[in-house]
Amino acid sequence: MKKICLSLMIIFNGCQNSAESSFHSLSQAFISWYYKYHPVESTRFGMEKYHEYFRLFGNSENEEYVADISRFIIELSQIDATRLSLEERIDYHILYSHLEKMRYVINDIRPWEWNPLWALDEISEGLFFLSERSEINMDDRVNAVHGRIKLVPEILNLSKEMMISHSPFHIKYGNNRIDALILLIDQLPLKLHSDNMTLDEIDKSILICKEALLNYKKWMNQYSIRMPIVQFPLNLKLSDQGFHFFVGEKYFPEHVYELADKKRIPAQNRIFQLAFPIYLAENDEPVWLDRDDTLEVIHWTIDFIRNKPENQVSFSGILSHFYKSISYFEEYTNSKGFIPKNVSKRVKLAFAPRYIHTISNVVLFDHHPKKYNSEILYYIKHNENDGGLFPLTSHEIDLINARNIVPGRRVQIAHAQKYSSSLRYMFPDPINEAGWQIYAGQVVFNEYFGDWEDEYHILRMKEELMVICQAIIEEEYYSGNMVRKDVLSFIREQAFLNDSEAEELMAQSELNYFSGTKAFIGMMEINSLLNEYKKKDRERFQIIEFHKKILENGIIPFDLLKKKLLSL
Repeated sequence: MKKICLSLMIIFNGCQNSAESSFHSLSQAFISWYYKYHPVESTRFGMEKYHEYFRLFGNSENEEYVADISRFIIELSQIDATRLSLEERIDYHILYSHLEKMRYVINDIRPWEWNPLWALDEISEGLFFLSERSEINMDDRVNAVHGRIKLVPEILNLSKEMMISHSPFHIKYGNNRIDALILLIDQLPLKLHSDNMTLDEIDKSILICKEALLNYKKWMNQYSIRMPIVQFPLNLKLSDQGFHFFVGEKYFPEHVYELADKKRIPAQNRIFQLAFPIYLAENDEPVWLDRDDTLEVIHWTIDFIRNKPENQVSFSGILSHFYKSISYFEEYTNSKGFIPKNVSKRVKLAFAPRYIHTISNVVLFDHHPKKYNSEILYYIKHNENDGGLFPLTSHEIDLINARNIVPGRRVQIAHAQKYSSSLRYMFPDPINEAGWQIYAGQVVFNEYFGDWEDEYHILRMKEELMVICQAIIEEEYYSGNMVRKDVLSFIREQAFLNDSEAEELMAQSELNYFSGTKAFIGMMEINSLLNEYKKKDRERFQIIEFHKKILENGIIPFDLLKKKLLSL
């Protein structure tokens, strides 16, 4: 009997080892393939081999691409995931879901047929990485810039051939992208050092590249607009199919959006409770409180907080203000000991170059190779037309630093890098990413800075409400129940946003599908996980142990993270 059991154990272990060996070989093959077919992504993650290339978007290339993805899915489905270790099983599910999303985008979204950003973003990111990434040595940088610059006209010509319709919104975004690209290309020679002959050749290629971009812009505005109009986002059927691929099969849209709608008014009421005393201190007249009056009181109070002279920050000292804010958070979190230490990611503050294509006031350049000593560039947007004042108040700067730097995004990245899996680092779960950043602000300002004045808590809760409202408008906007104008009006009124904040939120939902939905789910998931973790280990609960376990596993989906933390 013992011999039979021993034989069965050997057979089981053999099958398990075979499954793990097969998955390891397949995942390594996929990573090599991915870097080859996504040269810009290879630069993002520090692979020098493909620095000189862009991905081409012709019919034959797309057919080969989707055929490769289908083969990977078939081979992956033939591996018995139950035979894998828990760690390998997590990577298995990450790879499988990402492959399905890639195939869905190619087969159903087909952005090259209507969206000029499909090509322009490839060019923009590819050149931006070469421009800003300090660890690329100069010889590689020179060769890479020259190689990619020479490919730009070919990519733009392919884009013209492939586009059969257009989205007016994305034509507008495309114009802005080209303007920023030309600024970037003009700056590239200043960042290159080589012999005069090579630099002269690059200058010639840059002239041809700029001419191609200007011709593409003219074509986009004069000829592509004659093509049939894509009714974005309705024609993409994001509500019908996209939710499963962009958000995940573990979530049901009707449940997510119903919950978001239920959270909206209670969130507004919590803000009102803090805002009303501030309002009464400055306004003597009585207030008849119906719902509209409640919203008006909150709007007034937020405007009052943002316009107080002591809360405003001048551009002349903005970098030092950010530095002091970040240093304070670092010292405070270290002294309280609620975030794991050993974070070696340095932050370099700098004014954002004009060629960064963003409407955000702060940009965290967080895409970098898996090296512990790489700097994270933290760009501060400088607008000389704002009357000498930075658009964010001192309170809002603290809030955004908590999300982006400590204990937010920078801390999450640094810990994710320490996990050995390349798949987890290449494809971080966006729900986990967004959830941790929101939670970072909550844990700092609620549990550890709870005695801060109400102004901080009003603005922090406003950010949570913004996430709730963005999820709500994505359901309405993607399904065609609300047009863009009405969406902007809704989020301005219900989330207490100014015009620039509303436009920034709108751009996120138009360019990064379901970004608000994923952030809302992440916010709910991480707080739910915290409550479950407390119940499981109530007597010995320590917040730092919870944070350590959240961070040390990489940025993985919450359903897989729960299995690790709760042993479910």
